[in-house]
Amino acid sequence: MRSSAGQALSLLRDRGPLSRADLARAIGISAPALTGVANSLIANGNVEATDTAVATGVGRPANRLALIPEHSYVLGLHFGVGRVGAVLTDCLLNVRARGNHILDLEATTIEDVLALAVIAAKGLIETSGVPRGKIKGIGVGVPGRVDPSGRNGLNAFFSKGQLGFPFADVLEEQLGLPVLLSHNVTAMAMAETLYGAGKGAGTLLNIYMRRGIGAGLMQNGAGGAFRSSAVELGHVRVQEDGQPCHCGRSGCLETILSEQPLLEMLQTKSIPSDGLLRAAMAKETEWSGIYSSLVDVLATATTLLEPDLILLSGHLGEAPPALLDDLRRDLPSRVMPQLRPMKIERAVLQPDAGALGAACVGLEQFVYRG
Repeated sequence: MRSSAGQALSLLRDRGPLSRADLARAIGISAPALTGVANSLIANGNVEATDTAVATGVGRPANRLALIPEHSYVLGLHFGVGRVGAVLTDCLLNVRARGNHILDLEATTIEDVLALAVIAAKGLIETSGVPRGKIKGIGVGVPGRVDPSGRNGLNAFFSKGQLGFPFADVLEEQLGLPVLLSHNVTAMAMAETLYGAGKGAGTLLNIYMRRGIGAGLMQNGAGGAFRSSAVELGHVRVQEDGQPCHCGRSGCLETILSEQPLLEMLQTKSIPSDGLLRAAMAKETEWSGIYSSLVDVLATATTLLEPDLILLSGHLGEAPPALLDDLRRDLPSRVMPQLRPMKIERAVLQPDAGALGAACVGLEQFVYRG
């Protein structure tokens, strides 16, 4: 639940400079109450009164209030399959510093992963030039489920079966900043909704594919409220006699549409220079079955979740335009007529989607709640 100050900051982020009267109406508070909120935000350095003014028709034009992006910063840490991504952003998600670190999955323990994340975070803090007092907290994106408190990762792949690992406790102790966790692809969906391709969408489904395939759902409500949740599209079964999946079942979408099975289909060990999906789509016979399964899963997801916008990210977001054209042609006929206005687009927060999503989680928790 946002405070009045948090609502004011969120409105200035989303709409740009606003007059005090516009802010009071949008928040639903009296003019004197808004004056108190505005004066506090100005005193704290969150906002400033701009030179540009808006004519009200009576008396002097009213100055507008504008967000100061450099007032607050957060760190975003993304734990992906085989890598840790890190960014330091201002409160408009502009990147001040970034870093990516590769992991050896076979030899890496969860303690190694966290130690690398701490080194990455400290490096960004030390080299960015941002005063530490302006860094409000850390958002963390992890694969797998997160407990309701946002402090423990329940089944991250690199935890090697260790359930409920206390990511937040460890990172807070090492870095001295508050921490909040989120499912990584859900965090990406939030960032795209607030800062990227999903602005204005009522319900956004972001589908991310690299070493695995997952999705995050964002649903916008009244007054800037929203709900977010993870959607395990990669573990929808698409083949009766398919390959074993790390989830414990077999024939999941992820066993045919993710990095390793596509590399095996292409008979190569490295991502082709012109893109994994471009190379896979050139294998028309093999790709036909994979694409058909993808459409089946998207049709089911659309029927159940009713997204206004489907975003493709990761390797899917780097695919040739033909993939989007095919999906725009084939998916609508597979769903009910009232669901067909949905749009299919590329995510725009690349290549740091995971870390930017994590930073967005941090901004929402430590800056925009007020």
